[in-house]
Amino acid sequence: MRTLVVTSCTGQKKHSPENQLTINDFRDASLLHKRSLELSAYEETAGEMYTGRQHTSLMHGIKEYRKHRDDIDVAILSAGYGLLKEDDKIVPYNVTFNSMNGTAIKEWSQYQRMNDQLQNFISKYDLVFFLLGDSYLKAIDWESIRIKEHQKFIFFVGNASQNKVLVQENMYTLAMGSKEASYFKAGLVWLKGELFSRLLKSLIKTPEHTWDDILKNPMCIRDFIINGEQVEQLSFFEESKVENDLLPINKYVPPFFVSQDLIAKNYTGQFRFFMPENDDRVDGDYDFIRDYSDPNRNPLLNDVYAHELYGSPQYDGVLISKVNIDATKRKRELIKEMGGLHNFLRLPLSIPIMGDCGAFSYFSQEEPPYNTAEILEYYDQFRFDIGVSIDHLIVGSIEKDESERARRYEITLKNAREFIEKHKERGYKFIPMGVVQGWDPFSFRSAVEEVISMGYKHIALGGLAKDKSEKIFEILKEISPIIPDDSYRVHLFGVARSPEIMDVFSKLGVTSFDSASPLRRAWLGTGHNYHAVSGKHYAAIRIPEAKGIRIQKRMEQIGMSLEDLQAMEQKALDALRAYDQGSLDLETTLNVIMEYDKLVGEGRDRHWDLYKEVLEDKPWKACDCPICKEVGVEVIIFRGNNRNRRRGFHNTFAYYEQLKRYQKMKSNC
Repeated sequence: MRTLVVTSCTGQKKHSPENQLTINDFRDASLLHKRSLELSAYEETAGEMYTGRQHTSLMHGIKEYRKHRDDIDVAILSAGYGLLKEDDKIVPYNVTFNSMNGTAIKEWSQYQRMNDQLQNFISKYDLVFFLLGDSYLKAIDWESIRIKEHQKFIFFVGNASQNKVLVQENMYTLAMGSKEASYFKAGLVWLKGELFSRLLKSLIKTPEHTWDDILKNPMCIRDFIINGEQVEQLSFFEESKVENDLLPINKYVPPFFVSQDLIAKNYTGQFRFFMPENDDRVDGDYDFIRDYSDPNRNPLLNDVYAHELYGSPQYDGVLISKVNIDATKRKRELIKEMGGLHNFLRLPLSIPIMGDCGAFSYFSQEEPPYNTAEILEYYDQFRFDIGVSIDHLIVGSIEKDESERARRYEITLKNAREFIEKHKERGYKFIPMGVVQGWDPFSFRSAVEEVISMGYKHIALGGLAKDKSEKIFEILKEISPIIPDDSYRVHLFGVARSPEIMDVFSKLGVTSFDSASPLRRAWLGTGHNYHAVSGKHYAAIRIPEAKGIRIQKRMEQIGMSLEDLQAMEQKALDALRAYDQGSLDLETTLNVIMEYDKLVGEGRDRHWDLYKEVLEDKPWKACDCPICKEVGVEVIIFRGNNRNRRRGFHNTFAYYEQLKRYQKMKSNC
């Protein structure tokens, strides 16, 4: 196997003549050639030209390592030349990303086509290390870089930069900061080079360890660097602090170890996925070619749900918040007329429907807007299978306000007590679930102990949807030992992570969870709109309808008629369909799509690489789900509810398939 380390250029160079190259020289190929000849006396290889501390620390380690092994290459990301191999000949220049703002970095890196350079160069390597500062990280669009299944990318980054690159599976960060700089007696500027050199020295000293060990388990890098020293206080491999709900479901999260004595008494190896329902329907008879729906249809009655398109639910249960039921008076009346939610949703009775109060909708209010008596009656009237007590969220700034968080904690517990007492008194048939709120592992444990003592056997943990997996893990470790036996059920509100992480959570007592994240990703963000069952994510191709006030204003700004734009819109749709059928080549298709894409939106230069990837792979053709089989390439078009929500249905199917396959694999072990 081959290993590559990508580092950045440095301001300090072996030669610094007064007439060194500037950014203007790099804008003109003929001028660059002429100016390079003028500076030919100062020509050096890239490996020898840079004399900054990070580069010299790194290259010293590389030279020592190569006395023993010859299986590593070095590349340098240069703000002037682009991506350089260490033996490329260069002359002195004065261009750096560190002096540019974010917009300038993006524009210049696109001009240099750095994404393409990097993509082409790394394709032959199995293991790629990146030693880049914040400005140089911004020069690459990491979401659009394609990672092969056998590859792993490892970033040596500052603590504040790790979230810029944890965007795909098989991307890992070794985060470092002032603590590491102090411990290793290195400046922050050259710390990355120093630590990589330590890694190389460790591999020299222990010949039994190879790059293959790191490829199989990147977590062992920390052990190689510290080489047996006791430095637990260092922050290596801490988890990303980005809100997980808006990241890919399969985003890498450090593994958690659950000892045998921590495994909850209700652990079975199985967990149930509930799908939040928010009027997620599409027109089953939609005409994709004409973009036409019958205007006389009744969406509440005639449009179809995901489980109808798939023939069976792609989830184990449905969660509906009260705010969704209350959306329209006609909807409430129709549910009553039809005899409850199962009939209204046309959902099999075997699929449980859980109801909650939608605490996020009243988070900013002093008190929840409901009382227990009306919520009990509501759950009964609409025939829910499971009804959740009334809670008041403890999230965001509330967590730090000791007085307010304690008040909401008590409101939630008081409502839970009243809920189960009145449930017993009035003999309701639905299952009561007591929800708890907290702000740390101990407050959650205390709350769970209380609801268990109230008589609940179904418990829900709220307010954790946007928290790190690490925090949830610590909370569940506190709760796991107090679950009395296997008759208890624990639900996590709004938390869906990878199957591996959900299995860890289930070992600690979680029996079900819910999330609309796979669905919502279909139309949120850019790089992760279509989820393949394999775990790979793709961008949807944006071909919005050429209409609306925003589009009209944009056409006025650029002096183009709406009719001409609509003609380009149709041309883009036709090109994509022709490509799908094999009658148009990739390059022509991309050019036609991008011509329209750039007219209807700003800052869309990165779309070329994203669109090229999805068109090359054609993931909709490889998918066996009913939606992809029926509508084909239409599912990858970012355009209106009937395509976007179908793609969301597909994403939910893909996630559910991953869960089922993982649980089947576990049961066969």
